[in-house]
Amino acid sequence: MKNVFYIVLIMLLIACSSNEQSNDYDTKNYTVYMRGNIAGTQTSAFANNTYKYTFTYNDRGRGPEIEQSITLNAVGSVDAMKITGVNYLKDTISEIFKVENSKAFWESNSEIGNANLNENNFYASINGTLGDTELLIRKLLATPDHTVNLYPSGKVQIENIDNFSIGGNDLRLLEITGFGFTPNYVWIDNDDRVFASVSSWLTIIEPENNSLSEEMLAIQTEKENTFYKTLAENLTEIPTGKIVIKNVNVFDSHSGALIPNQNVVVNGNTIEAITTTEIKVPEGAKIIDGTNKTLLPGLFDNHVHASRSDGLMHLAAGVTSVRDMANSRELIEMRKEFDSNVNIGPRVVTMAGFIDQKGPFAGPGLTITNVDEGLKAIEDFAKDGYHQIKLYSSIDPSWVKPLAAKAHDLGLKLSGHIPAHMLAEDAIKDGYDEIQHVNMVVLNFLSDSIDSRTPKRFSEVAAHAYKLDLEGPEFQKFAKLLKDKGIELDATVSIFEGMFTTTSNEPDPQFSMILDRLPIQIQRGFYGVGLPIPEGQAENYKASFQKLLDIVKTLHDLGVTVIPGTDAMVGFGLHSELENYVRAGISTKDVLILATLTSAKNAWVDDELGSIEVGKLADLILVDGNPVNNISDIRRVELTIKNGNIYNPKELYQAIGIKHYK
Repeated sequence: MKNVFYIVLIMLLIACSSNEQSNDYDTKNYTVYMRGNIAGTQTSAFANNTYKYTFTYNDRGRGPEIEQSITLNAVGSVDAMKITGVNYLKDTISEIFKVENSKAFWESNSEIGNANLNENNFYASINGTLGDTELLIRKLLATPDHTVNLYPSGKVQIENIDNFSIGGNDLRLLEITGFGFTPNYVWIDNDDRVFASVSSWLTIIEPENNSLSEEMLAIQTEKENTFYKTLAENLTEIPTGKIVIKNVNVFDSHSGALIPNQNVVVNGNTIEAITTTEIKVPEGAKIIDGTNKTLLPGLFDNHVHASRSDGLMHLAAGVTSVRDMANSRELIEMRKEFDSNVNIGPRVVTMAGFIDQKGPFAGPGLTITNVDEGLKAIEDFAKDGYHQIKLYSSIDPSWVKPLAAKAHDLGLKLSGHIPAHMLAEDAIKDGYDEIQHVNMVVLNFLSDSIDSRTPKRFSEVAAHAYKLDLEGPEFQKFAKLLKDKGIELDATVSIFEGMFTTTSNEPDPQFSMILDRLPIQIQRGFYGVGLPIPEGQAENYKASFQKLLDIVKTLHDLGVTVIPGTDAMVGFGLHSELENYVRAGISTKDVLILATLTSAKNAWVDDELGSIEVGKLADLILVDGNPVNNISDIRRVELTIKNGNIYNPKELYQAIGIKHYK
C-alpha cells in the first residue's frame, strides 16, 4: 500500500490563490493516470468569481472524491474556501477557510484554528486539489522572491524554474519547497496554468498530452537525481582509514545477548575485528566513542516501495537493507544509485516483481489476461535480476499453482496478497512461500466470498477479527501449516492500527510520537487515516487490531517466521512496527533478531549481513541507549554505517526538515 496517504499528501497538499488572469481561466479537464492506467479525473473551472475543482481517482476501490471551491481577495489570497467529499479511505471530509472581522478561520475534520489576518498569507489545505496548486503558483510567481507565508504556519517557495520545449509546448518546470521533505515539481504553460503533475506513481495531465508525460518524467527525474546526488556528496563521510568503535555494547543477533565493552574495527566495507582487549589504534583511523551505547547490525525493512526520496530517511533511522515489494522497473536504476551512493539509500536486498490480473480492481503495476502472460512476466523478472514474485488480489485463483511452479523453477520465491475468493491455506498449498499483510491471515477464517480486491479486505477484518479464537483447532491447524511449510508472514501490523482505531481528529498512532519532529504540512497529513467506523463498532474495531497483534505473537511463539516490514512512512514506520511486536508480547531481543539476522536469512543475504561478525559487511548502527532493555531506544540512532560509509542521522534529518531525536 506504500502509505499511499503520504504519497497523495505530497502531491496535493498545496493550497490557494491569486486572481490574476481569472477572466481567462478556461475550464480544463485532466485525466489521472496511476502507473500509466486511467484512474480518475481532475477538473478546474472559473465562474461567478469562484474557482471550482473536482478531483477523484480509483485505486482498487479506494481513492478520494473531492469538490472544492475558492474565492479570492483583492490581492489574490484565499478569502473563502470549501472542500467536501471523501478521502482516500472513503471517510467523509469537510474543510473550510474564511475571513471575518480581521481574523482568518479554518476548520476540518482533524483541526480547527484561527489567526490574525494577513491578507498576503495563504491557507494550506489538507484536502486540496491540483487546482489550488495552480492558484498558489500564480501568486508565487507574482512575488519578488517567489515566496509565500502560509496559514496555519510555514512558507512555500519556488526554488528554481527551468524552461523546456516539449511536443511543441513551451513549458516551465517549477521546483517548489515547503510542503514535503524534498522538493515538489510541477509543469506549467505560458499562461501560468498547470500543464501536468507527473510521477512514476500518479500523473495528472490533459489526456491529449499524455504521450508527453514519459519525456517530462525523464527530465524531472534527472533534476531530482541532481538534488539527491548533491545531498549524497555533502552528507556522506567516506573514511580514509579504518574505523574503530571503542567500548561499545554489541548486540549479538544470534543469541539476542548484549556483549559489553567491545572494540569493533571496520576496514573499508568489512568488519575486521571485534575484541574486548585494548587495541592499538591504526594511524589515520577514525575513533568513535561507544561508551553507554549499543552497536547493532543495520535494520531491515521487509516491506517498502522504494523511491529516491526515501533513501536518506531509511539510513537516518538505521535501516540499511530493504525488500522492495512492488515497484516500476525504475527500481533497477534506483538500486544501482543506492549501491554506488549517487543517492543516499539502503541496500535493496530483494526486488519483488508485481503481477495482477487486468480488471477494475487491478493493482498499480504489471497486469495480465492469462496464465501464459504471467509465465512470460516471471521469466522477464528473473532475467532482470528480481528475487521474488508478488501476486495481487485480482489474480484468478486457478492461476496461482502454475505461476508458483514457474517462479520456483527459476529460483524465485512467490508471495503476495491472497487472491480474491481464495483462502490463504489454499494459496499456500498451491505454492505461496510468504504472505503479505496480517489481514490476509484473518480473511482465511472469514469467507472466500469476500471480495478482497476491494477495501473489504480491511473493513471485514476490522469488523470480525476480534472474534477469532487463536487457541481453537481451526487457527492452530492453519498455524501448523505455516510452520510445516516454512511460510513467512510479512505482517505490516502497524498500518492497521490507524485504520481500525482512529477517528478523523486523531493522528496515526504509528507516528504520533514523532509528529512534532516533522514539517507542519507533513504533520497535518497524518490525521484522518482511519476507516469509516460504523456506529457502535469502535470498540470492536480496536479489539480487532489487538487481535492482529495477538496473531503476530501467537505465530511467532509457534515457530512461524514473522518478519518486520512497514508499507508506511520509511524509517519511523519500522520503529513503530518493532514497538508493536514488543507490545504484542514478543521479547525485545527476539524482535531485534527478527529485524536483523532473521530478515537477512529470509532475503538469503545472511552470509554478509544481519549480524556483527568478523568478515561480514560493515552495515552497522550506533544507538544512544539500550534497545534490548527499551525497544523505543531504537529510535535514538546516533550513527549509521552502510558499506563502510558513515552517515550522521542528525545531519540527514536536518537536510529534509526533520528534527533529530535530541
